Amino acid sequence: MNIDLHCHSTNSDGTWSVEEILKEAEKKGVKGLCISDHDNLNGSIEAFEKAPGLFSGKLVAGIEISTVIHQQKVHLLAYFPTIDLPVSSNLIQNLDKIQNSRVWRMKEMIKKARALGMEVSYEEVLEEAGTGTKGDKQPTDVLSRPHLARVLIKKGYVKDFDEAFNQYLADGKPIQVDRFTLDFEQWIEQVDELNGIIIWAHPLHGHEEQEDTFQKIANTLKQSSIHGVERIYNYKGKYTISDEFEKWGNEHLDKLIEEQNWLITAGGDFHGNVGVIGELDLPETDWDIFIDQLYNRSN
Repeated sequence: MNIDLHCHSTNSDGTWSVEEILKEAEKKGVKGLCISDHDNLNGSIEAFEKAPGLFSGKLVAGIEISTVIHQQKVHLLAYFPTIDLPVSSNLIQNLDKIQNSRVWRMKEMIKKARALGMEVSYEEVLEEAGTGTKGDKQPTDVLSRPHLARVLIKKGYVKDFDEAFNQYLADGKPIQVDRFTLDFEQWIEQVDELNGIIIWAHPLHGHEEQEDTFQKIANTLKQSSIHGVERIYNYKGKYTISDEFEKWGNEHLDKLIEEQNWLITAGGDFHGNVGVIGELDLPETDWDIFIDQLYNRSN
């Protein structure tokens, strides 16, 4: 079944507008879609507003959030049974803090880049954030590393995204700066307060193919109350890993899924310039189980 519960619009670090994503998803025959922008629900809210007449499939409200487990960055996807989350909730309050911290982090990264001799400015990054495929503007509180990467590419300091991140912007690299976030247990608790579902996003990414690191993170999440894993993910479309590690990792994930009775989701991590949309197949049974649990957790 054509399902995609992980994509990004110009409400975070994607280059396509919500409207463009909805049209593409409809064209590709997507039956279930979530615009899961980083740290904010604006993409999902806009999708629900604009979907009539553009997208005939099932929309799910959600976000992507990041945390740290065993000194490794881990991404989580949070899905909600309603788009109308109370602004007074702990989750929404902390998402506001994160968005404010993105501006501070970007300015700090630019300072580091300039110290390395790179002539880049905050104004250039702001301008880059407005380069969606149809000039869609992004709010400054969702500035992220891909925006700075695109400036570095345009100015010739790196040749592509891989070099930008591998040399300068990835965790532990010279320009990277941490921003405010919560630990994974706090995220799970605050999503649970809103009857949401937590999914481990692209679980084979971020470990530099170190099997022991993957297993440590998996064991920690196994002991937590997350609900599932993004088992169907096109790593070749976003985070390239070796065929050998993907095979090994998926075998371990399948054991965990069976042991923990975890939900399974599919996501292309579409950003406009990277990732895929409408190209993944989630078994219809798994989709039905996901939808049933999402809308019946509070009952």
